[in-house]
Amino acid sequence: MNIIVRQSFWSSIVIYIGVVLGFVNSIILFPQFLSTEQIGIVRQLISAATLLIPITTFGVNASYVKFYPNFVDDKSQKNQFFIYELTVILLSYCVVFAFLNLFYEDIRGLFTEKSRILFNYFDVFLLILFCLSISTLFESFLRARYDTVVTNVVNGVSNRILTALTLVLFSLSLISFDEFINYQAVIYAFGLFILLAYANRKDKIEINLSFDRIKYKLKEIFNFSSYAFIGSFSNIIVLNIDVIMVTSFLGLSDTGIYTTAFYIGMIIEIPRRAISQISIPFISENIKKKNFSKIEKNYKDVSIHQMLIGVLFYVILILNIDNIFNLIPNSEEFSAGKDVVYIVGLSRLVIMAFSYNSELISLSKYYKFTVITIIALAILTITLNIFLIPDYGMIGAAYASLISLVFFNLIKYSFIKIKMKITPFSINSIKSILLGVFVYFAVLSIPDNDIIIVDILIKTIISSFIFVISVYALKISPELNKLIKSRLN
Repeated sequence: MNIIVRQSFWSSIVIYIGVVLGFVNSIILFPQFLSTEQIGIVRQLISAATLLIPITTFGVNASYVKFYPNFVDDKSQKNQFFIYELTVILLSYCVVFAFLNLFYEDIRGLFTEKSRILFNYFDVFLLILFCLSISTLFESFLRARYDTVVTNVVNGVSNRILTALTLVLFSLSLISFDEFINYQAVIYAFGLFILLAYANRKDKIEINLSFDRIKYKLKEIFNFSSYAFIGSFSNIIVLNIDVIMVTSFLGLSDTGIYTTAFYIGMIIEIPRRAISQISIPFISENIKKKNFSKIEKNYKDVSIHQMLIGVLFYVILILNIDNIFNLIPNSEEFSAGKDVVYIVGLSRLVIMAFSYNSELISLSKYYKFTVITIIALAILTITLNIFLIPDYGMIGAAYASLISLVFFNLIKYSFIKIKMKITPFSINSIKSILLGVFVYFAVLSIPDNDIIIVDILIKTIISSFIFVISVYALKISPELNKLIKSRLN
């Protein structure tokens, strides 16, 4: 368990460094030097690539972590398993590549005239998609070995630093916007190279196109990957279709505003990523060993600690929402996205509260249930977006996401409770929410400071102090109380 704590800790540190860099890029540099339409182009390229990754990887990200424990003790099997998964990705990418080129004009026709400039960067999109697809395998390779720090350094730190540098070059007119977009593919290729080199150093990879040592498992792996592919694709639709549909219905300018607001709301979910990354191999390993009591305890612990972090961050976020938007250059152009932040933040808090229920079902013998529910959710999400975006604009897209995620998590929660007889919630879950409401109204009464940064610091520090002291007094987290007592001693 120590490795989970250690990796989660360092991953969280790295992720938060990435959050700071992302804040600088998304909230300061992008609005300062790019138009809302140009921001929309950059965000849409990444969202479109992310949307297709489940197809180009065909469930490899889930199947690698699930089946790795079966081969961990045999070097030859480990290598053959890795090469098999790599082969699946390369073949899947070729199919997607051919399909996109064959139906290029039909796909282009789905977007409004003011959004079609996006297709000027089709080749860059294909390169980014390739780099992200291969990177997914190496991320799973490292995650299966309880190593997530370097992955987060690449995705959250180096990529954002390099993006900031290219943006500075653009602002100085040393490169054009087209070149800035082209450099995005170079940045993702660099990240792929780092992951490849580190993974090979961690556990040397040998090329072997023979699968004789793992052929007894290939059918099971393929079946699982097929269900994982459908599930992950539908899940990605749920998480990214709003950006695609905002672009399709409203145009790239609204996409730039929406994605900027969406990023602000997403900040509260950052800790969940570190915990989820390192929990997946833990779940897989303990399901294989049938240590369900250990899983249940961890399931509850993750839920309450994610709720505590999420509630505190959400309170801090909505208390400082005006300050954050005032920090954005040309803030009047982005103010329309303020309500999006409230809704997106709330949807992230819902995900955190339900712990890792998606991962738990996906890695259990009930993994087929995930496919059924995620397809239904994808249909629901698309339907809600079709009805809500034309009438309510980007706010409609945010509400569609919130409604879908609440419905989806309630279904998964009910299934886990019935089939596995475990629940992530307790009386402390209710205490966490009530405490958040109390802290919000307590700090809301504090007079505003005219200096934005000072006002943010005052509200953040006071909110955090009241929240942590109250959590300790109410004994919401025994682990946190032990930690505080040991530090005080």
